[in-house]
Amino acid sequence: MSALDNRDVIYIPPAELVIHEKLIKIYGEKENRPKLETSIREEGIITPLEVSSRTGQKVVLSGKCRLQIAKKLGLATVPIKIGNYLSPQQELNAVFSLNITRGNKTNFQKLAEGKSWESVFRPQAKERQQEGASYARTCLLSSNLTEAEDETHLQEKPRLDVRAAVANKLKISTGSYSKGKKVFELISQLQDSGKLYAADALLRELNRSIDAAYKFISCPQRDEVLDVIEKGEVNSIRDGLGLVRTSFRNPFRGFAIGQVYQFRERLRPEFEICGRVIKITNEFIEFGFRSLSSMSLETVNLRPQQVDAFLVEEPSMEERKRIFRLLQKPNLIYPMRLAVTEMLKLPHLTMEEEAFLRLLEGGKLEEMISQRRIELEMLSRNENAGVLVLLR
Repeated sequence: MSALDNRDVIYIPPAELVIHEKLIKIYGEKENRPKLETSIREEGIITPLEVSSRTGQKVVLSGKCRLQIAKKLGLATVPIKIGNYLSPQQELNAVFSLNITRGNKTNFQKLAEGKSWESVFRPQAKERQQEGASYARTCLLSSNLTEAEDETHLQEKPRLDVRAAVANKLKISTGSYSKGKKVFELISQLQDSGKLYAADALLRELNRSIDAAYKFISCPQRDEVLDVIEKGEVNSIRDGLGLVRTSFRNPFRGFAIGQVYQFRERLRPEFEICGRVIKITNEFIEFGFRSLSSMSLETVNLRPQQVDAFLVEEPSMEERKRIFRLLQKPNLIYPMRLAVTEMLKLPHLTMEEEAFLRLLEGGKLEEMISQRRIELEMLSRNENAGVLVLLR
């Protein structure tokens, strides 16, 4: 391969490029990279894609996401650099090395990389093992060598620990790699046997925590839990364990009042994408959404299995604390108390609503009410004085 810094950058249409199959196998068909998409939309593709033209096709070895985003945004061309790759193995080595610093990798993707790195390190380890055997045989003949020859020929290379070498590449401990590898292998077995729901649930558990996933596959109820997931009775490892151990299915267990969820699709075109849990009944979870047309609160009742969304961080933490403090004021009049209570049901607050909070916190409303009370008392006294005059 030619020196990377000396190659020209070429601009070609995205349609002329194909993605190396190993990139798709490790990182999946499609990935969600919103920050990268925003960057490309605003600044274009800064780092050229690494490409091989060995087979006559222009094959992307690094830059899968950049290419897919370019196609999504309708970019006319993308920048590439073409390397002088002479064999499939050289291309594979480039796929591994150029994507080692790739950001936002899931645990599953890291372990898929690990499997590929093992295919690189194992031949090297075997070669060193053979050299070690050769070294041992040479030692038997060392009495026939001069001292200089002894220094030259009798230098044994250290053994290559494949597990440690792979873990080092993945930037995880050898223990985590060993545990994660066993979970990864079980996921692959489930996929190969067509148990895709169970495989997906275990994959999500692995991405959440390598230790938790390993603990699960080591538990005696593992196969029973995977079976109930595959049958569609539950859709997560946690719920599966709960069902198997207690015979109790609680689809509401993951929800709590006040949580904010981002839905994968808008429930209605006029709704914001995020909704807040405002009530949980025996049948439904009630979500509060903001209507983009009226900016008012709209509520929707959904069954747990209808909630196609993921939990997000609280977007209005400080404002909600301020609302709770306001509600503790004994002199907050009923209409204002009702208004701020309704604000707690919205996914987040607008700038206008935050300004309304400042008005209430600043005491100006109480000042206006107090002034109005004084005016009414004065008016009442004047009216009473007038009645007394008439009576006289």
